[in-house]
Parts: sequence; structure tokens; C-alpha cells
Amino acid sequence: MPLTNLLLILLSFQSLCSAAVIKREGTAWNYWRDKAFGANVGNWLVLERWIAPQLFEQHAPNANDEWTFCQQATNASEILKEHWRTWITEDDFRTLASVGANHIRIPVGYWAFIAPIDGEPYVTEGQKPELERILSYCGKYNINALIVLHGLPGSQNGEQHSGHAGAIEFYQRDHYSRSLTAVQAAVDWMNSLPYDLKSRISGIEPVNEPQVRDDREFRLLSYYYRKSYDIIHQSAYQVPMIFSDGWRPIDQWRLNAWSGFLPAPANAVIDLHPYWAFPPSTDSSTIISQICAMGSPDSGFHLPVMIGEWSLASGVSSSDTWLRQFMDTQVSVWKQSAGGTFWALKNNINSDVWSFEQLISEGYINSGTFSAHTNAQC
Repeated sequence: MPLTNLLLILLSFQSLCSAAVIKREGTAWNYWRDKAFGANVGNWLVLERWIAPQLFEQHAPNANDEWTFCQQATNASEILKEHWRTWITEDDFRTLASVGANHIRIPVGYWAFIAPIDGEPYVTEGQKPELERILSYCGKYNINALIVLHGLPGSQNGEQHSGHAGAIEFYQRDHYSRSLTAVQAAVDWMNSLPYDLKSRISGIEPVNEPQVRDDREFRLLSYYYRKSYDIIHQSAYQVPMIFSDGWRPIDQWRLNAWSGFLPAPANAVIDLHPYWAFPPSTDSSTIISQICAMGSPDSGFHLPVMIGEWSLASGVSSSDTWLRQFMDTQVSVWKQSAGGTFWALKNNINSDVWSFEQLISEGYINSGTFSAHTNAQC
């Protein structure tokens, strides 16, 4: 790394150390004290074909992400606006409130906040009014919203859920700079809202699941977080920065990689995504043991830990007993820290292990899940 870049990082870190303490009381949500419970609004402002394949099959059968959907669909703007209007409605918030949920995590692409360039095909009009519609429901049903930049210029992970599957180019200078511009634009949008709407926003996450392939990218991601923290910290309306661990494989729950990041008083929360949905698959007793071994996920860590994504998907057959134990055990452990939000709120592939609402309809999530979690095995 060039010496000038290293000096910039050190100076930025020193400035954060001197300016990080802010009041946490009075912000939308206090992750040091209160426990989040709710779901992610997947496949809404960032499309995910696996969650709702019918939309792709009807309008862009050869597309696999929002980038190619916008390239291939006729009248993509009109189609997406209708999708946004109908995929999430007030009924969803009524359902969330019925089981005591207090959070939604909302993936948003950078293209909702800054203009595309160089042939980026995204539809960029209409997302902000939709976000404001959702925030009004949050106010009505006493639910808090996390705003998450799920897709950044160049893609931070090359996955479909970043908006553009393929190469990871976020770390290139121009994409990196535009990503920080998108963070600033999201903060500016938040501050422009009337108080009854912006008061429902409980945090901003400047990137979802960035892929970190080497130490250079880890340094760049750390610096991106520090610059994002500075932008969010300077906001007139104060919210914490939520930041992804970046799948950094240092220890089982990847907190050691961030042990020196930001001072303890910083208004920041680390976001983990522990899944048992992907290989290597294992048996139910091992999964339960692994969850219980987490204890308090933030034990010994200097910032609160949010479980921003989790599910009931696993290699274990979905028996009634297993789903109840898997659900309640995770809730009981996530509550020992800052809580968690399930992936996702809904799907149209009839998969209950990925649908908060379907699990409610089947009785696996109910008004006692968050408070009592009677089937927990820890």
C-alpha cells in the first residue's frame, strides 16, 4: 500500500477516535439495550430471481439479476414500479406487528440514490417514494427500518443480490468513490424526510456482504467503513452505522478481524449472517450445538452484534419438531446480543424456511416466539 494511503487511513482513524462518542438515547433504536426482531424485505428494491422467479420468467426469462432484467425487459421501469407497489403492502406490516416484530431490514441498490453512468441499465426513479411509503407503515405499526446498500457500483461481491452478478469491481477507484457518494446521498435523503418518517430509520448499512479476498481488500473495506462512519456520524439526524463483517475468516464468528476497528463508544453495530443453508451440511444436533456455542454473539466484542440475516434453511429434513427448535434456539441466542432479522419476509416459491410470513401462517413464528421461544435448546 502506498505510504500516502496508509497515512490517510491513520489520520481518518484518529479523527474517528476523537469524534466517535455521541448520544445513543434519542436515536431511533438503541442496539446496546434493545433487541431487534423482524425480517428482511428481500426481492423488493433489489430483485432476486430465486425468491420470485415468475417476474423474470414473464418479462426477462434469460436475465439472472436486476442489471440484466433492466436490459432485457420491455418497459422495465413500468414493470418494476408495479412490482414495488404490490410486493410489499400494509398487510405485511400488520402481519409483522401481530407477532411482536419491531424491525425490517431493507436492501436498496446504489442506483436509488445516485445516477447510473457508463451504460448502467438500472431504473433509478421511484424507489425513494416507495421507501417513504414503507416508512409510513413502520410508523403506524411501531416498526424500525434498517436501510442497507445491498448493491454498490461495480458489485461488492459478484452475487445476484448485489444487482449485478459476475466480477467484483467495487474496489476499483471510481466504483469505490461512487459508493461513498451513494452513502452520502442516502444520508441526505434521510435528513430530507419529515420527522415522522426519518424517526423510523434505526441505522444505515453502507454495504451488504462485501467479499474480501485478501489483506489489501480488507484494508480498503476498513477504510470505506471509516469514511462511511464519518458521513453517517455527521448526519443531522443521528443513526448508527451497521457494518458487515465481510465474511472475514479469522475465527468462528469473525469478530477478531474487527477487534481494533472503531473505538468502543462509536455509534456502530457489526452485522453477522450465520447460515446453515449451505455446504457443508450437518445434522440437527450439531447445528443446535453450534448455535448454542455462540452464547452471546458479542461476548468480549466492543460493539453490539446484529444478526442481520438468518433463516431456517439447512440440510436437515423440515419436521415440525426441528423447525420449532431451530427457530426458537436462534431467536434465544440472537437476543443475547442486539437481535436479528430473518431472511426473508416472503417468497413465492412456497419455501417456509426462507419466509417469515409463511412461518407465521404455519405457526412456527407466533406472538410468543420473541418473548418466550419455548422450544429453544440452549
